This record gives sequence, C-alpha cells and structure tokens, in this order.
Amino acid sequence: MLKKSRVISFSGKGGTGKTTTCSLFLSSILSMGQFKDILVIDADPDANLGRTLGIAADKTVGQIVDKRKKQLDDREFGTSLRFSLWDTIVQGQGFDFLVMGRTTGEGCYCAVNSVLKSLLNDMLNMYDLILIDFDAGLEHFSRRTATSDDTLVVVCDPSSLSFDTARRIKNLIEELSLPYNRQFLVGCRYHKEQEQLFFRLAQETEFDILGLVPYDLEVASRNLAGQSLLSLGMDNPAQQAVNSMVKKIIN
Repeated sequence: MLKKSRVISFSGKGGTGKTTTCSLFLSSILSMGQFKDILVIDADPDANLGRTLGIAADKTVGQIVDKRKKQLDDREFGTSLRFSLWDTIVQGQGFDFLVMGRTTGEGCYCAVNSVLKSLLNDMLNMYDLILIDFDAGLEHFSRRTATSDDTLVVVCDPSSLSFDTARRIKNLIEELSLPYNRQFLVGCRYHKEQEQLFFRLAQETEFDILGLVPYDLEVASRNLAGQSLLSLGMDNPAQQAVNSMVKKIIN
C-alpha cells in the first residue's frame, strides 16, 4: 500500500529562526518515534539546515540540475535523471536529508524549483513525514507545491518586520488559493517580557498561534559554534516548548 505523507513546511522572513525551529521540530518528532520514514528537505538556497542537524550533503539537487541541464531544457524528467536526484539523499540518524541548493548562472532558481515540485510528487508515497525548510520570503509560494494535507509554520522573531512578512504570506496564500490544511504562527527567540506583545501581534496576522520558542542561551551558543541541535536534552526550555507544539499538530 502506498504511503500518504504528512508535510510540514517552515517559512518566514530571513533570520527569524525558521531553520532553528525546523531542527527542534525534527528533534521532537524523532523522540516520539511515531514516524518510521522521515525526509528533511533544505529548500533554502543558502542551505544552512544541515549544520543545525549535524549532517552534511556532498551533492545537491542544484548540482545535478547543472549537469543535466539539457534534459530539463528539453522538458525531460526521465528515469535516469530521477536516479541521479535520489542519489543526493543522505541518511541521518532516524531521517533522510536532501539539500536543494542552487544552480549556477542566470535564472539559477527556476530549474531547481521545478525539480522540487516533481520530487515532492514522487516522495509523497515514500515517506511518512516530510519537513521542508523553505527559503526566506514569499517567492516559494508561487511554486504551488502545497497539498490539502500540508501544514505551514510561519516563524516570527521579535521584530515588526517579521510580522509584516507573515501578513504578506497570509495574503498570498489566499490570493493563490493555496490548499494548506493548517496554517500556524510560531514565535522564536522571545524573552519572557516580550511574550504579551508577541501574542497581540500574532493575532493580527490571522494565523493560528502555535506557540513560542523562548530565547535560549544553549541554542544560541550551538548555532554560533555550528553545532547540531539534535542532541539538546529534552529538558532544554526551547526544546520543551517545541515538544508541546509538536504534540498539538501530530496526532
């Protein structure tokens, strides 16, 4: 029987902590043991997710696209190219990892975006859960990769600009009629005295509020040192906050 994947995508303004949030979500999900086959996709051309997960990818989808550019120009997405793309997947501890990357030259994102949509169609029947760390901003929504079973998590840090982006994302979802089943807002790196303001601003975005990831010195230190977040203790305050969020949306 073919599997039906659940997809959780992370988006938001650049620098809000969506990669950190995605990593903490994965750590929580792995600790639950509910999903057997998990794929994590770094769809941000800046490609930082691997560092926070303690895993490195030798090849990216963008590099394969560069080598096989003629097939894509001829609108071919055959078996040979599919095998090459699947070879970019790296096996981690309890999850598979794929880096989209970018191609070289002018128009460097369009071909990769096209391949991402095709890959997702293949992967939806092969994994129980797919986590996607999208690139910052709004452009990726035009790819229309969302399905009615997808969950979108928009991350806001303690800045008014991040809430501006969240509102633009909400408007774009409605404009494009994107079928996200559930749409949540998460705050990241908030101090206790900022929480009340967060909830007020979050309500104005019209997203459902999932919760807050508190500012945590251990998380900040690991990010600064380029260390994995997957080995945080379950008693870490940021990890505990995310554990509560995951329980709300994974059932």
